[in-house]
Amino acid sequence: MSATPPLQCAGQPGAFSTLPPVFIQRKNSDPSVPQSGAGIVEFAIVAVPVLLLGLGAIESAQWLFTRQAVSLALLEAGRAGITQHASPEAMIDAFEHALLPLHASASRSLARNRLESALAQRRQRLGAAPWRIEILSPAEAAYRDFADPALLISRQSGRAAINNNYLHEQNLRHRATGRPEGRGPVSGVDIFQANTLALRLSYLHEPAVPGMKALLSMLGNSQGTYRQRAMAAGYLPMVREMAFIMQSHPVSWTMPENGKIVGPERPASNPPSAAAHCVGVWCLPQGPEPIAMAETPPAGPPPWPSGPAGLPNSSGPPPQPPGTLPPEPAPLPALDDCLGSDPAWGLTPSSKVATWGQIPHGV
Repeated sequence: MSATPPLQCAGQPGAFSTLPPVFIQRKNSDPSVPQSGAGIVEFAIVAVPVLLLGLGAIESAQWLFTRQAVSLALLEAGRAGITQHASPEAMIDAFEHALLPLHASASRSLARNRLESALAQRRQRLGAAPWRIEILSPAEAAYRDFADPALLISRQSGRAAINNNYLHEQNLRHRATGRPEGRGPVSGVDIFQANTLALRLSYLHEPAVPGMKALLSMLGNSQGTYRQRAMAAGYLPMVREMAFIMQSHPVSWTMPENGKIVGPERPASNPPSAAAHCVGVWCLPQGPEPIAMAETPPAGPPPWPSGPAGLPNSSGPPPQPPGTLPPEPAPLPALDDCLGSDPAWGLTPSSKVATWGQIPHGV
């Protein structure tokens, strides 16, 4: 029986001398083919979508923060309006003061300067107000229906004002005068709705993602409404609406000339102008305009012609003049007339009822 050779450690001479050498070579590698620059190309291919995804996340976070900030600013503007007779100046001051967190700085004066600079830049680029609040209610028609010239604020300002005191008693008095549900004949609202301050805010958000301004400018219309013109200038309009119950007498003030507080905006009656020629990566190929097909009357007989025995067919009832009852259907023939006196059916002219057992099978 042969003896087992002693184990050799790695540090001893001659250890692992019997093992063959192992050479590792990359598959399909050719030393003559240069490999420099491949990592840069791969990084560029992967980095572009990752960078866009990161910019999109930053843009979403900024948009949500701005949306929350302008919602709180609109809330402050509404509070100032309901306590100060719906004064446009009071709402403007309260709204812009609440926008300071969007331009935070080391001091309040620096934040105010940054806010004014940003608003001035938007006004210059848009050619209109940097933001806009539309007063949806009370409308001018509500002042014509519910104006109270005996109010002190109405005598001092010389403007129409709606009484905010004892709204329930006012509604009962308007109902007693013959107004249906207390609604005004011009506005169609009651005293409660006339004392509701409804505001709609259009705030312009400037996107940070490259290419979004160009896309918004092509989706907008420079001759359209305020929000359409804002999109044509590269801004994304945020629209927020809130309603408040008046805590003071609403007054029909003159709107300021800066365009920040306006009445309800209505779309222009003229048709929009033709869009400019699209140039850029966002443009879609435009095919030929579809050809309008003229409508042809459906083929077939006219509806509801008279059938045999004066019975109409199954296409539908003929149109009846308003306020008239449909004609009664023609009476069905008697059972005796249909079956006669055939003994196979078990019926005679005098029989009125036939049971299933009396009817022959196979019929």
